[in-house]
Amino acid sequence: MGLDKNHKKMKFFWKNDKFLHLQLYNLYVRKKLGGKMNSEPQSQFKKWEDLDITDDFIFSRVMRNKRLCRTLLEMILKVKVGKIKFLTSHHAIQIEPNAKGIIMDVYLKDENRIINVEMQTTNKGDLPHRARYYQAAADIDTTSKGSEYNDLKENYVVFICTFDPFHQGKPIYNFRNYCITYESPIPLGDGTEKIFLNTAAQDTTSLDGELRLFYDYIKGKVPRTDFTKELEATISRMKQEKEERNMYLTYTTRMMESRRDGFDEGFDKGREDGLQAGLLAGLQQGLEQGVKQGAYQKALETAKTLLSMSLSPEQVAQGTNLPLETILQLIQEN
Repeated sequence: MGLDKNHKKMKFFWKNDKFLHLQLYNLYVRKKLGGKMNSEPQSQFKKWEDLDITDDFIFSRVMRNKRLCRTLLEMILKVKVGKIKFLTSHHAIQIEPNAKGIIMDVYLKDENRIINVEMQTTNKGDLPHRARYYQAAADIDTTSKGSEYNDLKENYVVFICTFDPFHQGKPIYNFRNYCITYESPIPLGDGTEKIFLNTAAQDTTSLDGELRLFYDYIKGKVPRTDFTKELEATISRMKQEKEERNMYLTYTTRMMESRRDGFDEGFDKGREDGLQAGLLAGLQQGLEQGVKQGAYQKALETAKTLLSMSLSPEQVAQGTNLPLETILQLIQEN
């Protein structure tokens, strides 16, 4: 009799204690983060006030200003950039259904060239291969059937890195294709160039003054040129715009809701299974099964909503924990 009474109390406790739901959710996330007990789910996102040019959300929007975008490109490429046509920011390229899809932060062309610019704050050690794949995909994406090979435009990919991707201490790395058989390299002349900016470089004296001060701005120093001052002013205006703020807050909130809703469904399933076959054992099993089953459909719904808000597929994939290929498939279907 006493056992049955305690069982009912325990059932009511699990069903109605929302604080316990939250605490268990936090423990669940901490476990996924590698057991870092001071890591709260909210800390995965910066506050709106703390965002800067190095954040993908900000960088992609600022670069929609063609004048600012052209100024930056000419500063880096050392060429005159013509009339810019954006091939949409955060452009998704899916060469074929079974091929690896890619996302380009800033993807554009002028009369003579294709240019892809990426802000990179995380070093995964794959940038050289990513650059190779991005350029091949861009060539395929912008070349019509029946075109001649000589019709291919010059193809540039630029990674603005907050770290040194080659650990040589150099402020910038430019790569072109050459024949290395002979003492004097022979240029291949295929019109491709891969450029990596190491904005963390200590010695930037080899750079032009404008570019050097752009590096300082990336490092968080006070803007000192007309260009960096305008970048800062543009970001400041964005932060004052309610629509921009709400879009970012909606993005982070939906990411949290998606994860927590999936957890709650798993929690509920775990609670019911646990009451039938040992509360604690069933809860653990239900959490694992329920999170997988319940979160997937919720994540798909959230992903569709966020994509309709023109958010980055890469951000959506990261926030919903869905594979990038799944996000790209949703883009193709819609």
